[in-house]
Amino acid sequence: MTRDYFIQILPELIKDYQPLPEALALIGSIDLLMIIGGTSAGKTAIIKRLGVPYVITDTTRPIRPEEINGSDYFFRTDYEELISEIRNRDFVQVAIGPAGDFYGTRSSSYPEVGLAVYAIVADVIPQFRELGFNETTSAFVVPPTFSEWMDRMDRHGIEKDQLQKRLEEAKRSFNFALNDQQTHFIYNENLNKAVEQTKALINGRSDPERETRARQAAQAIYQDLSFV
Repeated sequence: MTRDYFIQILPELIKDYQPLPEALALIGSIDLLMIIGGTSAGKTAIIKRLGVPYVITDTTRPIRPEEINGSDYFFRTDYEELISEIRNRDFVQVAIGPAGDFYGTRSSSYPEVGLAVYAIVADVIPQFRELGFNETTSAFVVPPTFSEWMDRMDRHGIEKDQLQKRLEEAKRSFNFALNDQQTHFIYNENLNKAVEQTKALINGRSDPERETRARQAAQAIYQDLSFV
């Protein structure tokens, strides 16, 4: 089975997906920090510096040169086995990413108790809030400007045929964050400062000045996205 064919049948495959009750029971003691933002906003770079257990996701997205299988993601190409696992409801949640690929997490990817962090698409934030975690916090990572964000995408070598799909997903992410009263804004003009802001948020301390700057940057970038 090819990846293209798997992506083609994926929407129907995960339609009305419901995890097993046993899987949901295992996440009830977890406080989940959900990191959202457009491709190349800096989500992964921030997460790697937090020192917090990271929820590793299964995905059919192609691996990037700097990524490690089993550390950044579980990169799946065994599509028939994956179909069986989806039908067996082995995942806590499933989602379709910007390029149409599968993303899903297993209960075994979460720690038994305490805090965990997860990079997630904004589309499924409402679903995650209802899954039964002890507590959820959402944080939206924002580059300082549209041009800086585009430069980061170029450095990541995103192919042109994927760029438009990722920009469309980014539009949804920006729209969600700007209209969601529960989402915090992380200003990523400097990685060290963005990490410190995120660590403070984990400890219950927000930074109103940086959140305001991040929200203003998000509003400006979202306006620029409307012309793309």
